[in-house]
Amino acid sequence: MRTIGMSIIAASAVALAIMMVLSILSGDSYSYSTQLFSILLLAIPAWCLKHNVMVLPWPILLGIGLSLFLHSLGLVTGWYHTTNWWDSITHFVSGITVASLAAIVLIMVIVHSETTRVPVSWTPFLILVSVLAMEGVWEILEFAMDSIVGTGMQHGLEDTMKDIVANTVSGIVAGLGFAYYVSKGSLRELVDGLRVEGLVEWSRRTFPD
Repeated sequence: MRTIGMSIIAASAVALAIMMVLSILSGDSYSYSTQLFSILLLAIPAWCLKHNVMVLPWPILLGIGLSLFLHSLGLVTGWYHTTNWWDSITHFVSGITVASLAAIVLIMVIVHSETTRVPVSWTPFLILVSVLAMEGVWEILEFAMDSIVGTGMQHGLEDTMKDIVANTVSGIVAGLGFAYYVSKGSLRELVDGLRVEGLVEWSRRTFPD
């Protein structure tokens, strides 16, 4: 799993680096700044894999890489401005990725916390809430960047509502996927596969129950 994960991260970084070069050549500072930030963001799961801090399942790593790739591709090609559905696709994929990460955190709490009790039946709802919360933060950032830097990320109320709807759908899909997994698999086995023992011990020392 670790080899597959590192391969996904490396391929995503290479794709982003190519687009960053194209953005630099075109003089699009917002685009290449975004791609540079995305590459640095990929360094986080790569570091975790290398140092055995957390071994995320490869589908989640693929979701992270694909989310960053689609966003950068939309900037390089201008599809955010010329293709109506591109924004919805990127928000949907990103929403699935955020939901998966939220599910991982909730599963860790369910399995390892000695006093915090989260009923498994609540998890699909909590996943949806997490996705919508992150979507709200993202829309605020888009508005702030448009106001301060003039990036033109928002295109009116209809565009914002489409983004929220896309993330709502992704949260529902991810929640149903989690419910299906719970009915077929073991949460303990999933958490054991993440190799998060050290992270759990650190969190217990830092944030005691």
